[in-house]
Formats: sequence, C-alpha cells, structure tokens
Amino acid sequence: MSMQLTRLRVAQLRQFRQAFELADLTPGLNIFTGPNEAGKSTLVRAIRAAFFERYRSKVVEDLRPWGDASATPQVEVDFQLGQQSVQLFKSFLGTRARCSLTVNGQTKDGAEAEDLLAQWLGFSYAAKGASRPEHWGIPGLLWIEQGTGQALGDPAGHAQDHIRQALAARQDAALGSEVAASLGDELLAQFQAQLDELQTATGKPRAAYLAAIQAAEQLQRDMADLDERIARYQQDVDQLSTLRRQHQQEALERPWDAVKDKLAQARQAEQAVAQRVQQLADAEQGLVRLQQQEALLQAQVRSVTQLQAARMQREQDAARAAEQWQAADAACRVAQQLADDRAQHVQRDRMLLAAARQDANRRLLLSQRQEADAAAQRYQQVLTDAVARSDSLAQLKVSMTAPVLQKADVEALRQLEKQWQTLQVQRQAIATRLQYTLQPGQTMALEGDATVPPLTGEGELLIAEPLSLHVPGVGRLRITPGGQDVALLAQQCAQVERTLQDHLQRLGLAGMPEVERRYESQQDLAAQIKLAEQALQWIAPQGLAPLRQALAQAHQQIAACDQALQALPESASEPVQGMAAAEAALHDSERLESAAREALTQALQARARAEAEQVAAQREVALVQAQLADPEHVVRHQQALSSLAQVTQDAQVQRALVQELMRQRDEARPDILQQEIARLGRSIALMEQAHQQRHTRIQVLEGTLQQVGAQGLEEQRQVLAGEHARAKQRVAELQRRAGALSLLCQQFQQKRRDALERLQAPLKKHLEHYLRLLFPHAQVAVSDQLTPDYLIRRLASGEEERGQFDALSFGAREQLAVISRLAYADLLKEAGRPTLLILDDALVHSDADRLERMKRVLFDAAQRHQVLMFTCHPDHWSDMGVPVRSLMA
Repeated sequence: MSMQLTRLRVAQLRQFRQAFELADLTPGLNIFTGPNEAGKSTLVRAIRAAFFERYRSKVVEDLRPWGDASATPQVEVDFQLGQQSVQLFKSFLGTRARCSLTVNGQTKDGAEAEDLLAQWLGFSYAAKGASRPEHWGIPGLLWIEQGTGQALGDPAGHAQDHIRQALAARQDAALGSEVAASLGDELLAQFQAQLDELQTATGKPRAAYLAAIQAAEQLQRDMADLDERIARYQQDVDQLSTLRRQHQQEALERPWDAVKDKLAQARQAEQAVAQRVQQLADAEQGLVRLQQQEALLQAQVRSVTQLQAARMQREQDAARAAEQWQAADAACRVAQQLADDRAQHVQRDRMLLAAARQDANRRLLLSQRQEADAAAQRYQQVLTDAVARSDSLAQLKVSMTAPVLQKADVEALRQLEKQWQTLQVQRQAIATRLQYTLQPGQTMALEGDATVPPLTGEGELLIAEPLSLHVPGVGRLRITPGGQDVALLAQQCAQVERTLQDHLQRLGLAGMPEVERRYESQQDLAAQIKLAEQALQWIAPQGLAPLRQALAQAHQQIAACDQALQALPESASEPVQGMAAAEAALHDSERLESAAREALTQALQARARAEAEQVAAQREVALVQAQLADPEHVVRHQQALSSLAQVTQDAQVQRALVQELMRQRDEARPDILQQEIARLGRSIALMEQAHQQRHTRIQVLEGTLQQVGAQGLEEQRQVLAGEHARAKQRVAELQRRAGALSLLCQQFQQKRRDALERLQAPLKKHLEHYLRLLFPHAQVAVSDQLTPDYLIRRLASGEEERGQFDALSFGAREQLAVISRLAYADLLKEAGRPTLLILDDALVHSDADRLERMKRVLFDAAQRHQVLMFTCHPDHWSDMGVPVRSLMA
C-alpha cells in the first residue's frame, strides 16, 4: 500500500505564527530547502505531532510560538493511502484542541481517528504523557530527525514487530502456524525461562536443581560421616579388648623390673670406672712432675754444651767484627776524600755564580739606566711641549679678557639693525624725491646738516623730514614731506636707532660692523682655546705637575743606577758564564757534595757500629770463657748428669703405669655407661607411663562406647540411606527435565534460525540492492534483530574486510542506516504497509563521492516511495531531476 502526502498546512506553530502551506507534493522525491531556522525541522515536527501526539496531550507546549501562551498549534495533512483520500486535522492545547480524520468523505473524530491512524501506519500512543521513540513504530524508523540519521538500532528495535509481521506475511502457507508466524519466540522464551530456572547459560545447575544436588551431596556426606563414626565405634571395641589383654599381661609380667636390675648393674660399673679414672689422674700428675724435673736437669746439662758452643760462636763473631771495622775504616777515608773534593767544586761554582750574578746585575742596571734616560728624554720633551701649549693657552685666555659678546646680545643687535634698516627702507619708499639738475658751477646746500655736502650737477635727494635747502643767488627752499606715515616712520626709525646706539655704547662699540668683527674674533678665539685645551689634555691629561714628578723620578733612577754601577767590582777580563748555566753547575755540585756528605755520614756510622760490635763480641768471649773456667760450675754439671739418669728411669716407670690405666679406662667406655644408664632410666619411665596411659585409655574407651552404643548409629544410617535415595531420584528427575528443556530450546533455536534466515532473505535482497550502489562488491550481514550487523568488503589485495556497524565512521554509519531504512520501506511496501520517507538534514557528513552515490540510491528509492527531504544545502541536491523548493519563497 502506497502512502503519499499531497498537502501540509501549519498555523500558530513555533515560528509559523501565520498559516504556512506546502501544497502540490508529488510522488517520489520532494526537496525543500532553507537556511538555518527557516522552519524545516519545525515542519518535520508538525508531521510527527500530527501522527504521534494525542490531540488532548498537555506536553506539547514546544509547538506553540515563542512567547504566545494562548496559541493553538494546528496541523493539516492531506495524503493518499492506497486508493483512499485522507484529510487529517489536529489542533493542540487550549479549548479548541481536536482531531478529525476524513476518509473518502467520511469523518472520524477524536481518539477513534487517532487509533485508526496508528493501526494504518504501524505505531502506538503513549498511555500517559508525551509520545516516546518506543511508540513510533514504522514511522519512527522511516522518518529521520535532524542529527539522528546514523542511529538505527533503537528505531529498528521499536519497529521490529511490524517488520517481522511483514516478513512473516511473505512466507508460505505451510508456515502459518504460531511458531512460523512469531518465529516461536514466545514458546522458546517459555522453555528458556524454565531451563534458566534449572541451570545457567553455561550449563551449571541453579535454584531448585542446584538445591537438590546440594541436598543429595549433603546427605551423602552425612552418610559418610555416620559410616565413619560406626567404623570408629567398631575399631574402639576391638581396641578396648586388645588394651585390656595387654594391660593384664603387663601387670603380671612387670617387664620394667628386669630393666631396673640392669640399671643398678650399670651404675655399679660406672662407680668402678670412676675410681680407675681418679687413679689415672693421680698417675698423670706424678708423670708431669717427673717430666718437669727431667726438663730442668736436661736444661742444666745443655747449658754447659751451649756455653762451649757460644764461646766458639763469640770468637768467630769477634773476628768477623774486627774485619768489618777495618773495612768500614777504609770506606770512611775514601768517603772523606770524596767529600773534600766535592766541597772544593762547590766553592768554585759558587764563585762562578757570584761573578755571573754581578755581570747580570751590571747588564740589568745598564738596561734600567738606558730605559730611565729614554724616559727622562721623553718626559722632558712632553713637558716642554705641554709648557709651550699651556703658555699659548694662557695667552689666548688673556686675549679673552675684553668684554665678551654673548650670542643673545649679538642677536638682539642684529634684530635692531634689521628693524632699523626695514624702517629706513619704508621711509625711503614713502619719502619725497627731489631730482635736481644744476648748471655747471651752481650748488645747493642743506641747512642745518653739515654732514651732507653741497649738491652739484644732477642727482636725487630723498626727503623724509622737513628741511631747508639754500640756493645761492636764489634764496632758501623749505621742503616738508606730506602725510602722517612719514612722521611716524621717522619717529620709529629714530627710536630704534637710539636703542641700537645705546646697546652699542654699553658694549663700547662704534657700530654693527665692529660688533660682527668682535663677535667673529671672539668665536675664533674660543675655538682656538678649546683646541689648545684638548691638545694640552691629550699631552698632559693629569696636568704639568705629574709630568715634572715623572721627570724627576726618571733622573733619580738614573742617579741610582749610576751609584749602583759604581759600587759593583770591575768586570772580569775573561768571559763570564751565563747565570742559568752557573746556577745549574752549582746545583749539580751541591747535589754531588750532599751525596758525598751523606755517604761519609753513613760510612762513619757504619765504622762506629762495627767498632761497637767488635767491643761487644770481645766482651762476650771473655764472659763465656770465665763461666767455663768456674770450678763450681763444673761440680753442678756433674750432679745434674747423675740426677738426670735417675729421673729419666722413674719417668719411664710412671709413663707405663699411666698407659695401663688409660687402657683400662678406654675398655670400660664410661661415656657408653652413661648413655646406658640414661637409656635404661627413660625406658623404665616410658614403660610405667605406657602402662598407666593404657589403663586411662581403657577407662575412656569404656565410657565412650557406652555413650555411642546408646545413640543407635545403625538405625540413623538406615534413615539417611532412605533420604539419600529419594534425593538422588529428585536430582535425576531435574537432570532429565533440564536435558529435555535444553534439547527443546536447541531444536526451537535451530528452527528459529532456519525461519529467520528465510525471513532475512528478502531484507538482505533489498539491502544489497542499495548497498551495491553505495559500496560495489560489498555485502552486509543482518543480525537477529533484523539490523545491519557488519559490512563485508573485498580489499584490493583480495582479502575480505569485516567491519562492525558500530565501528564504522559517523558518515558511513549514517549512509548505511539510510539505505537500511530504504530497504525496510521496500519490504513494508511489498507486505502492503504504507510507507513514507522523511529526511531532515540527513547525509550532511558525506563526502562528495559518497554523496553522489547516495543521490543514486535516493533517486532509485523515490521510484517506489514518496521521499520528503529537508536540507540547508540546495546546491548539493540541484541535480536530482526534481524541483528544489525553497521555504523562503
């Protein structure tokens, strides 16, 4: 069933305060353009509100124009639904809210009309509040809002039931059962829920199944524990019988008494060994005393022999000491001769070094005198030049003693002269001109002005003030220039002239030429003084006194050098060795002399040591000879020999006694006897303790067996065995149920997958139809939710690239989501469902190449569906073969 909007009219809705209408909407592609905030999204919101919102809804305040709380938003939509002409009118908010739906002249109003719309288009209304995406169904999938083109999962999920119904409607009649129609989802969900109650997704038991297994295992553990207790009871009975028999036998036989007899014998043997050990200790002490006496007597006998050997050694040492003294004395004489020779060489080298130093000192003094003489000449020349320049500077400064003309005074005089000259020029310009031509020999004279010579011949006279002209033989002419300006200029000129003269008189100058000469002379003199000061500063920057002092110091240094040279002895006639060579020769001589002196000291010390050793050796020889010649010493030696023979014989007898006693001690093994006594004592204690413990164990077992026998363990085990059998049966039942449910779920899931593959086939066909226009040679995998799962593309290398839908770029996801909606529309149209596609500013993230391909996709889809596209980029869609209508027109 096709659906085509033919007219849309809105009023009092957001920015459309006045009525706005889009008429003459055509089948296929309709493109509307306008800049931002031109109302494109508002028109899309109006269409969605007309279908999705209840007319009685109070949560559509956003439809009202901004700032107009009394407005009643209105939407009129005319559309064709199959062969039916439909007019939908809705007004929201206020008392005039209503809904009317006219189908082929028949009108339905209110909720009845809205429910009929929802049934036709495949959506639902919210039970309360604003309509939400989960209610929008098929239109929510096919009508793309601004900025949501890439989001496909939620819209497709909300429309999934409608899509499944459309897919199921295409199946064969053989699949018309409930399982085929709904893909068995409800029944599978029931089985899966029952299976989930028994085990987890990995097959592990849970809930009642797990509780049954745990109960059976606990009963098994209880039975094992009870069996162990029964076994222990039987063991305790057997053990009690054995213990009673052993205890009675030990009480009769008393085996520890025999061990006590052995212990007494061992202690008697230990006492006998202790006596032998004491005898051995006494014998060893007697042997030690005899050995000490033997050692003393042997030392006395050895002392005579040692004295005789010492006498021979001392005589040899005395002879060797005499030889060493003679050799040391000869070495001393040689060392003394060498030391004397080295001392003479040192004295000679010291005299040579002194001569070399005097010569070097003389050359140094001569060099210093030459330098001082050169410095004195240089200072004298500089001082002479500085004195001359200083005198010249003093004369120049004396020349500046006359009154100095300041620049300001000269400028003032120049200004006055210029002013006076200007006034003179003005006076001459307005003065009376008297041109005259006199006969030869005739003159005229100006009365009262002797400075002007008589006038003769011809000429011109400027008269700026009244004057009298005497003409001989004719009389006197009184000429007075006319006009007040002449008199005023004359006064000004006279005033300026007086001021000028006063300044000149104060400076003592006759006129401006003298002023200029004086000022120029002073400037030149000042420049000369500055140059002279600079020259003097360069020659003597610190003044004349330091120069005179430096010259005096140079003369003093010359005198000191002359005095030092005179004090030096006369230079030798022979060439003097260099000071470095003389110092090196002296150093070598002193080093050799020091070595000779050291050798002499060592030789003297060696001779002294040899002499002391010779005296000591002679003294030792005399001492030993005196000891050997003493009569008492001879008697003591004979007595020592006799006593040594007796003591040696007694020591041999005592040593044999000690060895015999040691043999007897070793054969008795006192350490073994001690171990035997300890072993027998512990054995007796352990035997008596074991006998007592066995008696105590018998008493404990008797009490325990009496208590356990009263508990009825065998009866308890029979009860547990019955409970365990029932628990195992329950586990087996739940195990069989879980296996059956698991098998049912597997069978249903396989059937569901088979049916889903058959249902997905037409959707994949439509998807790949558009996909080949966008991505040639690409394929798309469809998920169980009937949405694109991943995109399969073949690379240039021949390998396949699989990209999850959510991992694609924003632009690619938007493009794939748009073609998916077009495929859904094709599928719904084939199933007889109404389709209308709305794109609000979609595909704005596509590059130029992808946009061209998407144009082909949209143009192809527009051959089967009406597509309303709203965009703010008219230049991108001007080549679609349809008019691009502007909302601003």
